[in-house]
Amino acid sequence: MTADSTVTILWNEGTVGEWGRHYAAIPRSTLPQCFGYASAMAKTHGYVPRLGLIHEGERPIGLVQVLQRRALKLFRQTHIHRGPLWFGETPTPDVAEAAFRLLRREYPNTLFSRVSFLPELPATPEMAAVMERCGFRRIGPGYQTVWIDLSPNLEAIRARFAGSWRKGLKAAESAGLVLDVDPAAQNLPWLARQDQKQAQTKGYRSASGPLIVRLRNAMHKAGGVLMITALAGKEPAAAALLFIHGQAATYQIGWSNEAGRKTNAMRLVLWRAIGELKARGVTTLDLGGINPDDAPGVTEFKLGLGGEKVETVGLYR
Repeated sequence: MTADSTVTILWNEGTVGEWGRHYAAIPRSTLPQCFGYASAMAKTHGYVPRLGLIHEGERPIGLVQVLQRRALKLFRQTHIHRGPLWFGETPTPDVAEAAFRLLRREYPNTLFSRVSFLPELPATPEMAAVMERCGFRRIGPGYQTVWIDLSPNLEAIRARFAGSWRKGLKAAESAGLVLDVDPAAQNLPWLARQDQKQAQTKGYRSASGPLIVRLRNAMHKAGGVLMITALAGKEPAAAALLFIHGQAATYQIGWSNEAGRKTNAMRLVLWRAIGELKARGVTTLDLGGINPDDAPGVTEFKLGLGGEKVETVGLYR
């Protein structure tokens, strides 16, 4: 393809159910591109979703969810995070460029219209060049995470774990821990408080707050919530919150205390979560981001599950 004339984006056509069926066809669907996330952002921060279906000729090749809000009737804020998503492989640079030129025309970054764009494109020189040619300015690093393929059987998944990870899991399995599976995350308020305390102690930004509760509410309607807690005796030792969106799931919050760290409880929690996700038909798990520079321990822990480390091209305006 030598021009962008055959690539189009159809906006807000069809129903939300039709959009959901398109979204469900994407193996590595991301949480910020699902409609439940848009609903939570609307109720929490006033963002309004705009749904785009990307075509090459007559063939749909991808989708994008754009969140917008107005401030003081004069300023417009636009978020496009972890998208567009593609129905097949990442498109060739020329097809990607055609789509991103359309997005740039639709959402220019000006004094009164601020854009935050975190595209779900690999961090390659070719894709960086595409973004630059389309008029996007890089203002920050891309998103790094680890994807776990859940399509093999549990034995094969466990075999991919690092040796130290498997050893810790085996120790947790013999530590007398009891697991509580909460498919509606009814205990989320408790976990949110623990996460906030942990964030203050360790100096990171908590993922908890009003958004996480509204996200739970929106995702639960479609059976997209899973919370698992490990109990040492009667006391919680570790807990995790995961969201299911389409074929994929995201590990959103993880917490453990001293007893949990001594017993490797989080390994047992995540191992049970993998089994629960497989039972629900989930095929891929996003481990919720890594930061090798500022959180090397968490990064090493997540890489120990034997997944694929990925990095996107950057944050743009």
